[in-house]
Amino acid sequence: MLKLKIDKYRLYELLSPIIGFLAAIIVLLIIVIVVGESPAKAVSAVFKFTMSTTARLATVFSIAIPLFFAGLAVALAFRAGVFNIGAEGQYFIGGLVGAMAGIYLRLPAFIHIPVVVLFSMIGGALWALIPAILKVTKGIHEVITTIMFNNIALALVNYLVNEPLSGRGTSSLEAQTHEIRKTALFGKLNNLFRAIGWNVPDHVYLDYSLIVAILMGILVWFLLFRMRYGFEIRSVGTSLDVSHYAGIRVKHIQIGAFLISGALAGLVGSQEIFAIRGFYTFEIASGLGFEGIAIALIGRNSPLGVVFSAILFAFLKQAGYGLQLYTSVPNAVIYVITGLMIIFIVVINEIMTRYIRALRKKEAG
Repeated sequence: MLKLKIDKYRLYELLSPIIGFLAAIIVLLIIVIVVGESPAKAVSAVFKFTMSTTARLATVFSIAIPLFFAGLAVALAFRAGVFNIGAEGQYFIGGLVGAMAGIYLRLPAFIHIPVVVLFSMIGGALWALIPAILKVTKGIHEVITTIMFNNIALALVNYLVNEPLSGRGTSSLEAQTHEIRKTALFGKLNNLFRAIGWNVPDHVYLDYSLIVAILMGILVWFLLFRMRYGFEIRSVGTSLDVSHYAGIRVKHIQIGAFLISGALAGLVGSQEIFAIRGFYTFEIASGLGFEGIAIALIGRNSPLGVVFSAILFAFLKQAGYGLQLYTSVPNAVIYVITGLMIIFIVVINEIMTRYIRALRKKEAG
């Protein structure tokens, strides 16, 4: 009977993102009607650009990889009650450090690829270190410091790539580093997918970054739910006072969570740097750090939830392009829908939380 009640409460908790998504879709259809477009045509456009072919579907998964890293990084920090808003700066720095390892180290491929992944994580973690120390030693709120460090990171990599680390030749006007050695580049997994019957075309990047993403997701899940350190992270995120009384070293946990979060954020640009471009530029996709916040919230700060949330965001990105190409609905509508979806989920989650609390009080009484 107790297990049945727990399952019922868990079901209520899982309903909030589903209801929020459905509410956002209803709003999308209303907007489509308002702009004078047919809902059926809009749905058809979304389907054509996201799931109509294996190439479209594979593109959605490819886009989801960096979104997953961003969401996972923010989710782990949130679990410890730390607001890491600096994922963007951390992946700019992490990507540059990893690229330097890919350019200047001479190693065989089976060592070089793990090394650039490790260096990217170290770069992201080091960029998160100062905001973490300022939070636990001086009480300076991490939201302020991490946002400032985002701007500093962008300015720093801009200078480094334009000046001392520039590898721009006459054939390129884009500020960039020298090309990364072939031994450090991420190979594609397309042939592997084709071997199992999924015809992924060569222009779609499903590469080693997918393997790294899967490994990181498993490791974070194991850390959070199978290790004592993960229990302490979740405890600190739930209640600082209770954690203090339980003898947990709160400051150490917060610094540790901040560093792990920064390390994960350092991998956000790995697909673009080591698979798509083959060099580093400060013009790698921006904004993914802030999207990671939304992805973590919708995924309820769970590694598995972040997987589905990242795929959902990638799906919405592609859906926006489909609407823009095949209908008169502007692509900007997708940003509206994404924002509304987050609001709906947060509000519905609060309603569900209060409802569950009321049910438990009633059953206890």
